[in-house]
Amino acid sequence: MEEEKKKDGMSVKELEGYAQKHRYEIFFCLLFVLASLFTLVFWGAELSVLLAGAGGIISILMPEKIHNFSKSMSSKISKMEKTTQMIVGIVALIVAIFLAPLVFLVIGLHAGKHMLHHFKEVPNPPQQ
Repeated sequence: MEEEKKKDGMSVKELEGYAQKHRYEIFFCLLFVLASLFTLVFWGAELSVLLAGAGGIISILMPEKIHNFSKSMSSKISKMEKTTQMIVGIVALIVAIFLAPLVFLVIGLHAGKHMLHHFKEVPNPPQQ
């Protein structure tokens, strides 16, 4: 049985179980891949890089507002039914296709907030 599994790969049931267990990881990977590809096709990389940088600057200037907003949005989405979550996810993937630079703005907002948080967390080295 083990040899058959290795030869044939994963069963459909195993694949479904993996997808249910790691649905957020799969969703965000798909979102970032679509946004990356379609930003090159429709917008050009310059605008996406500019918006990611602008998002980083904005989130460094007001990290608490960005944190509260992202926390409330993720909390609202996680409390929705699975069907509604699926619809929100599909809308986000459509946004990643047609408004890809917007995804990079959100990435910049989260990146700036998290970088600031991590640098504030690190203790200062002793002065000589």
